[in-house]
Formats: sequence, C-alpha cells, structure tokens
Amino acid sequence: MMTLPKTKNQPIVELFDRHADAVFTLAYRIVYDRNLAEDIVQETFLAAMQNLHTWRGDGPIAAWLYRIGYRNAIAQLRKRHDTPVDDETLQRSIQPTMDTPEHRTVANELAATIDSAILGLPPLLRAVLVLRDVEELSTRDVASALGLSESAVKMRLTRARMALRADLRRYLS
Repeated sequence: MMTLPKTKNQPIVELFDRHADAVFTLAYRIVYDRNLAEDIVQETFLAAMQNLHTWRGDGPIAAWLYRIGYRNAIAQLRKRHDTPVDDETLQRSIQPTMDTPEHRTVANELAATIDSAILGLPPLLRAVLVLRDVEELSTRDVASALGLSESAVKMRLTRARMALRADLRRYLS
C-alpha cells in the first residue's frame, strides 16, 4: 500500500505529476476534444484527491486513476451524445515529426486517418486500445483500470485491432 507523505496535498501533487499526461491521453482518445480532455483530467484528480483514502492498494494506483478518468470520459460522451469531431480538430491534434513539407503532409494524413479509425471504435474498445497499445499498460492493469476481466480485455483488444485493420486495409497494401 502507498505510504502518504505528511503534507496534506503532497500525494495528489505527486500523482498528478506522474500520471496526468497518461490520463489526458486516455481521455482525449475517448472524447477527441482537447479542452474536454483537460477538464476530464481535472475532474479525475479532484475525485482522486477526495477519495484517495478509499484506494485499497490492491493494484497499481495508475489503474485506479485510469478507471476514474475512463468513467469521467464516458460520462462526458453520454452528455454530448458522442458528437463526431471534425477534420480540422483532428488536424490540429497532430504534431509533425519531420520538417519537410512532404513528410508533414503524409504524416498528417496518416495520423488523421488513424485517429479517425480509432474514433470510429466504440468507447470501451477505444479505451482498451489506448491503455494497452498507446500507454503500454499490462493486460492486468487495463483490466483493473476498466473493471473488466483479463480475458475481456484481450477479447476487446482483439476486436479493436481487427476493426482498425479492416478500416485501414486500403492503406496497408
């Protein structure tokens, strides 16, 4: 179990420093809105601060934070009825990795295509895919974060990858 420092807010500050970027990535990949994802991160760590005493320590604290973040993201989706994001928003979210205009164009098109394919997945498949393949959590940690069995995580991950493969097939040949 985690040993908490004597300063009242110190544990949550350390947790935020360590895990805020990963919670943001998960939230963003579910809602595809940077501002909303930032709000979800704030809500997640506020809830964590208020409920840190309830964490049982039976798994990684990161998984507990992911679970809170995932639930907040899904709640936001339900509020806005999963309105699709436009292409301009997807393009703004892509960061080029090379300086040549040709490379940036190809990289932007590929990233937008992949983002669009991920956005087409149901939220739970998106969450499993992001936590496992982007954040590189173990199957056990993903299961803990999402409240699923390990076999359910494996099944959903396989479904997500198959759906992406089918959606991106024309780009893979």
